[in-house]
Amino acid sequence: MNKARLQGLSAGIIFTTTIFAAFYYGTGSFEDTTPTAEEAKETFQPKDPDMDSMEKEASKKNPSIVTYTIKVKTNMTATEIADSLSKEKIINDAAEFEAYMNDRDFSKKIQIGEFVVTNNMTYRQ
Repeated sequence: MNKARLQGLSAGIIFTTTIFAAFYYGTGSFEDTTPTAEEAKETFQPKDPDMDSMEKEASKKNPSIVTYTIKVKTNMTATEIADSLSKEKIINDAAEFEAYMNDRDFSKKIQIGEFVVTNNMTYRQ
């Protein structure tokens, strides 16, 4: 690259930066950009995308909480877990829970142990 092209490129970058700076500072859009504490909490608070509207409605309609301790054993499948949770009235639809587990590859990461679950938990929980 010769000297004239390099100077032309540099001038173009400076010119473009000047236009962007003039627009940004000239419009006043940078003022009052500090969020309030409530806005910051709302922005950065994790939301659970896995809890759909049906689960929200079910938790509102069903005030009685059912608790169950599930014992996950070696080589236990997602189908067996779903059937067990459905039988104990923790989940409404075993097939839907199994599909959820398979879609997110959670069925390959099942942990062995005893877990306390309730009927108002989301599938992810």
